[in-house]
Amino acid sequence: MKKCIKYSCILLFAINSLQAQEVLTGLHANETIRQIYENTDALHQKTISRFIEHKAISLPFIEDFSNYTTYPDTALWIDIQAYVNQSFAFNPPSVGVATLDAVDKQGKIYPHAQKEAFPADSLTSRPIRLDSIFYPFPKALTVADSIYFSFYFQPGGGIGFPWAKLGDAPESSDSLILEFGYYSGDTILAYYSYKDFLLFDNYTIGDTLYSPCDHSLFIIATQEYETGDTLSFPCDSVMMMETIWKRVWSTPGMSLQSLADSLGRDTNDMLFQGVMIPITDSVYFNKGFQFRFRNYASLEYSENNPTWASNVDYWNIDYIRLDRARNFADTIVDDVAFSVNPGSILAHYQAMPWSQFKNNQSGEVKQNMAVKLSNLSAVVKNTAYVYYISDTTGNQINNYDGGSYNISPVLSSGFQNYPAHTFPPVTVQFPTDTHSKAEFIITHIFKEAGSGDKNPKNDTVRFTQSFSNYYAYDDGTPESGYTVINVFSDRTAMALRFSLKNADTLRAVGMYLNHVLDDANMFEFTLTVWADSSGWPGRVIHSETVQPEYNINLYGFQHFYLSKAVPLSGKFYVGYQINTKNYLNIGFDQNHNNSQHVFYKTGNYWENSFLSGTPMLRPYVGRALTPVHISTSDKSSFALEVYPNPANNLLNISLPEHINKQDVIIEIYAINGQKVYRGDGAASINVSTYQTGFYTIKAFYKETQQISISKFVVYH
Repeated sequence: MKKCIKYSCILLFAINSLQAQEVLTGLHANETIRQIYENTDALHQKTISRFIEHKAISLPFIEDFSNYTTYPDTALWIDIQAYVNQSFAFNPPSVGVATLDAVDKQGKIYPHAQKEAFPADSLTSRPIRLDSIFYPFPKALTVADSIYFSFYFQPGGGIGFPWAKLGDAPESSDSLILEFGYYSGDTILAYYSYKDFLLFDNYTIGDTLYSPCDHSLFIIATQEYETGDTLSFPCDSVMMMETIWKRVWSTPGMSLQSLADSLGRDTNDMLFQGVMIPITDSVYFNKGFQFRFRNYASLEYSENNPTWASNVDYWNIDYIRLDRARNFADTIVDDVAFSVNPGSILAHYQAMPWSQFKNNQSGEVKQNMAVKLSNLSAVVKNTAYVYYISDTTGNQINNYDGGSYNISPVLSSGFQNYPAHTFPPVTVQFPTDTHSKAEFIITHIFKEAGSGDKNPKNDTVRFTQSFSNYYAYDDGTPESGYTVINVFSDRTAMALRFSLKNADTLRAVGMYLNHVLDDANMFEFTLTVWADSSGWPGRVIHSETVQPEYNINLYGFQHFYLSKAVPLSGKFYVGYQINTKNYLNIGFDQNHNNSQHVFYKTGNYWENSFLSGTPMLRPYVGRALTPVHISTSDKSSFALEVYPNPANNLLNISLPEHINKQDVIIEIYAINGQKVYRGDGAASINVSTYQTGFYTIKAFYKETQQISISKFVVYH
């Protein structure tokens, strides 16, 4: 991967050694997107109709992605490929952006991805009525209404030193494209809808399998199937109005550094480029006007290193506006906003154990928060800023009022620097209790004084301060992958330093393991705990061999439960050792720099990391944990029992005692093989609405990949 090669060269120059190398990669999959997609996919399937007709919306269209994350808002958008987030942009106009990259709506690298530029994400608006407006009075729209479309964009790649840059920059052969569309008046095939069916026979490669719901549709088996397997069949043709698309703007790939240089801006400035486009073609003035952003991306990796084949070529989009009565000089947004979420109020961590914090609050809380505020208008604005902290029941335990202040425009003066607003003091004393964990909500409000604020949704940001049983330097979102390599031997190691206020017991370690090509992360390594030796990892106080097991239920973090409790006090280090020719790729949070606590080793001596960011590794301390783990469970025993049989109202489900029901997926199929139910391993399922007849119930145990099938009868 080109980016990784660049980082490697920088390291060789910086430490003058070919043995010690840290490497940053992209992400082969965006786990946050993938998990939310899987949780909502069933809902999407249920809402498929035979004809797609998106309800049109009226002017104005304003979107700055400030009050939600993950998928674009369905009130404004019709696809879900772009990633709405607060992590990937550098100095955006307002908090939250939509990121287009090389992963699909499930957070996976596109199957057609290649080293040459390929079409990747799309961000497509709902139809917008450019034929008429209805407020303050009905009126037909024409070119004379002076309708303009504007937005801000930013390429990835960060700014500053190479080891501190955020995200991957699009190559010159990549591009970001804007297209306008309009209805042609014709109806076309959108796609076939699919439904899952249980197979009651065996099939080999090349067999024809006809759809149970439409025998004119069929698929050709590309692999062998056995009785009990589940297969999706096409069941209905879904039609839609045809849209004609025209390219109206594009830009080739570039780095954020090159964009900043061309604009003459630095790290205190808004590092987004504005674009203004008039709509003058009469063909767009109808009920079906749409716009969409698309990007072309290209993978960058070495053929012999699948751990580097990862997400690349980021484009961030913010503050889209489409409205009438504008002109070419109307490039300024009349708004004040948060640029980023201030995040945690802890001085050293993003999260820490409640047992370690509640009686040692002094020194663990920041003296001041860092708040980035912007005035997007062209004139000075009188603004007010406050924040307050409340518990999960809504009771306020602390509040701060920064008063009012005149803030200059960000485009001419950079972000606000008034300390009462941008560096507010933290004076909170959290209430102590006997509970093992706690959560508090930090709410920030920044707005134009009085009632003049035109976009209030970007004036409030919230952060949940978690106190559980683990330490976290990271915020849970990886912007890159972190790997330690050794070109001369098989020995590598990485350690992350933590510090206890009170003596405690280490019970488990969480790691964010990146999904990489060919499951190259799936190898045994030695999980290790070191004592402190004058600020460096010292003697080994615990080590054990572990096998990674991707756990989709824990938000990408794999949890390794230690075979025995490890007593700790003061400073300690948690990480891994590898003595085979394998490279472990773990998540890397580039928004929080803790390089002073990161150490790696490829020879006899430890090196301190100089990469700006944090490897995503978390130690769990405190009370004993009693997880159900593959290594301690009876993997050979997985049998599903249901009763009563026949069932009339409730069908009870019995699973082995050692199995966590949340680790089991239950599916029920009618006699024709059609799936009628899918859910987690509940104790019972209501079948009162099922028709009388025979049914098949299928249980899938995610930890061991085992399947158990039973049959039952519904009789009313």
